Amino acid sequence: MKALLVNPWIEDFAAYDFWLKPLGLLYVGAYLKQLGFEVFLIDLMNRHDEEIKRYIDVPKDKFFKTGKFPSIKIKKPDVLSFVPRNFKRYGASEEFFEKKLKEIGNVDAVFVTSTLTYWYPGYWDTIRFLRKFYGEKVPIIFGGFYVRNLPSHAKQTNTFIFSGSELNKLPKFLGSIFEKNFETKNINWFEILDPAYDLYNNLGYLVFITTLGCPFKCSYCIAHRIWNGMRFRTPRKVVDSIEKYVEKFKVKDVIFFDDAILVNSKKHFHVLLKEIIMRGLKLNFHLPNGIHARLITEETAELMKEANFKTIKLGYETSGELQIKTGGKVQDKDLVRASRILRKYGFTENEVSAYIMLNIPGQKPRDVIEAMKVCKNEGIGFSLNEFTPIIGTDDWIELVNNGKLTGREDPVILNNTVLPFWWKYGMNSNLIQELKHIARKIKEGEFIDTVNEDFS
Repeated sequence: MKALLVNPWIEDFAAYDFWLKPLGLLYVGAYLKQLGFEVFLIDLMNRHDEEIKRYIDVPKDKFFKTGKFPSIKIKKPDVLSFVPRNFKRYGASEEFFEKKLKEIGNVDAVFVTSTLTYWYPGYWDTIRFLRKFYGEKVPIIFGGFYVRNLPSHAKQTNTFIFSGSELNKLPKFLGSIFEKNFETKNINWFEILDPAYDLYNNLGYLVFITTLGCPFKCSYCIAHRIWNGMRFRTPRKVVDSIEKYVEKFKVKDVIFFDDAILVNSKKHFHVLLKEIIMRGLKLNFHLPNGIHARLITEETAELMKEANFKTIKLGYETSGELQIKTGGKVQDKDLVRASRILRKYGFTENEVSAYIMLNIPGQKPRDVIEAMKVCKNEGIGFSLNEFTPIIGTDDWIELVNNGKLTGREDPVILNNTVLPFWWKYGMNSNLIQELKHIARKIKEGEFIDTVNEDFS
């Protein structure tokens, strides 16, 4: 049987390729091969696909193979008509998509993945395009984070909904669609399978995960609810995968996207780093997913420096009393300590920065400013990320219980870009812009003590 995997378009006011790869879909592809499928891939978001560049202008790479996605302006969904910004579709052109579908020809099933819930218009448009090409005769199987988090909403696509994260449930699921028996292997797929990067022709970088799950229970995050506990892949197998695909694609940048890579470091991350160093891999490594400052040790910093880590993002989120209320993952003292350890081993603000969240429920402008100043004082960079109330998180549940959200909002208006334009219980768009202006001043060396009193 033939299966087609599709990484769909993104439709939003903004999107940037910070090392985005559809890892879940690639694991599905690897698992389908175990079941005997012939597997094909169309990644509409692969900026480094040379064929995509023949159909649409792709902006040049910026740092370490990140960059802007190609895009076209499209009509905003009606529910977003009040937002004073252009709405775009990001990714490959329709002409490229249709050409690839014709080349692949008939398939028995199509698998479409998803990530952020408020990007669903792009997923839906991708599915409409596939339906127009294949008609109703080919089943479309829809999975990924959006589907897992909002299965009732995703069902409006009239696709087959795979809302789980355990791939060993795929054989029974597919059996119900095709009315045939697929051998149930019940394998430790995360340990034995590589993400199916062999389905690509060109790549600019490689993304891996070495663990699944997160033991922390931050109020704004849902990662701890997706997996039951934590799973660790053997470090040697991870490095085997890196070597294999670095050789195939001749890339220099390798990214780890774990939710909690520093958990159990001595038996996992440190072993992984020592294996990388022992094999003499001359690569740039990146940790863009907000690692836990409290878990950084001198050994961690020394090994990361020797292994050549170029991007280290620390999860900081905010200063003030919300540090405890949101889960207590990190406090100012943890960030200061981690920053000083990393600086001791030669890392600078070019490699190390912290994520600071804007618009967390109950957050004061002062909390954001103080967090920025802590980072500047400690010689690390910082970036501001606007809060999104993710459905199912503690924050979202509390906002619904308190009447600050209905619980029935269209996912697109929960987009962190959109929220400040309509939500009266958080920071408005003017305050967000002022804080971003202050951020630029602090980065330039000015220490701002007050925010406009009209916004305080």
